[in-house]
Amino acid sequence: MDTIYRRDFLKGSAFGAAAPVVAALSDEVQNSASGEHIGVALVGCGGMGQMNLIDFQRNPEVAILAVCDVFRPNAERARQLAGDQAQIYGDYRRVLERKDIQAVIIATPDHWHPLMTVDACNAGKDVYVEKPVSYCVREGRLMVEAARRNRRIVQVGIQQRSGSHFQRAAQAVREGRIGAVHYAQCWNHYQSSPSGVGNPADADPPADLDWDFWLGPAPKVPYNPARRNFRLFFDYAGGQLTDWGTHLIDVVLWAMDATAPLSATASGGKLFVNDCRDTPDTLEVVYEFPGFLLRYSTLQHNSYGHNGDPGAKPFGSYGIILQGTLGTLFVDRAGYEIIPQMTGHSEKVSQSFREAFDDLSGVGMYYTSAAGPERGTTSLQHLPHVRNFLDCVKSRELPRGDIEIGHRSTSTCHLGNIALKAGEKILWDGEAEKITNSAAANALLTRQYRAPWQLPGL
Repeated sequence: MDTIYRRDFLKGSAFGAAAPVVAALSDEVQNSASGEHIGVALVGCGGMGQMNLIDFQRNPEVAILAVCDVFRPNAERARQLAGDQAQIYGDYRRVLERKDIQAVIIATPDHWHPLMTVDACNAGKDVYVEKPVSYCVREGRLMVEAARRNRRIVQVGIQQRSGSHFQRAAQAVREGRIGAVHYAQCWNHYQSSPSGVGNPADADPPADLDWDFWLGPAPKVPYNPARRNFRLFFDYAGGQLTDWGTHLIDVVLWAMDATAPLSATASGGKLFVNDCRDTPDTLEVVYEFPGFLLRYSTLQHNSYGHNGDPGAKPFGSYGIILQGTLGTLFVDRAGYEIIPQMTGHSEKVSQSFREAFDDLSGVGMYYTSAAGPERGTTSLQHLPHVRNFLDCVKSRELPRGDIEIGHRSTSTCHLGNIALKAGEKILWDGEAEKITNSAAANALLTRQYRAPWQLPGL
């Protein structure tokens, strides 16, 4: 198979100016997904991309026809997983030209998700894109508009929505089984080395990495090996809040049938790690929603969690707690549990009121609950999420992690980072997608792309 890389391609291509891909939706592309096979391409062949590739291949109708990465070793490893029918590319725009590809998996660094998704939708492809969907809020809205305008299926990798135990937990909240919820919290607490990714010097990029293409619409900077840990740098991502936080906050929005906060405040910074990152290692965000508060926290120096979990596992302690008038629900990827809220009652006693409570538990007290306990173990999440996407490619129904849902969950996380950068409480108009009390904070809802890359409407 031929290997096609960006440097050769850009020499003679009309795409050299990075114009958006706009292709007519041919009958062949539009209808082929209803046939026996679905031609799929993987763009971004690192760890998550390869995980996606494996689960897509477990579905018999999937044919992996292309793998694409600006780092050649990643593309070659993905090609080994995909088989001989897959062609290697270094430029995703060449992939979008192929009429035999109906769906594209996008598992690149975060700052590439919006442009690739919009280009893929404009080229008539359905998309499975990893979270967070965007680098900034405005990009996410443009992704939703591109999906709707082109009648494309866009599934976001918020795979917890496809896990049956997450579905049971969300349904319990929505049915009122823990009563009225007025407070929720999510957290990612773990312990890492204080040296983090270190402070390496700038260097020449590896010969098999197209660093300029890796940067894409982000600012031009010299190659530094630490920057390939892209989630640690605000040029490419939003730290732990947009990474894990998108997963966790999404579950709260789902369970509470909420779409957008009313406000956000944030405090934090680099309080522990001594390295070259610019995202915080310690962060606390509080969101106000109609009728409830949501708190998100991340720590990197201590793994003890809000549910008493010491964090003695690879992800440290993480989870979601929703506290209602009848009970509290805890859920993470390992399972869920409902803990009933107890109501105290006192028997008639001969002692004085003060003496009855000197032991801090009371004399003649008993406790009852209106809600019963419930718990469930883990469930498959990623594989059924992929299956849901493929089913929707055929049926044209909206998937569980539709782009509008992913955009709302991602935007909530972006607002936390904006509040941190602005250093003030921000007020959010979710309908207009505008910060109403700070022009400086409102300017952070968008970003300027580095030429020649363009995203119309940004």
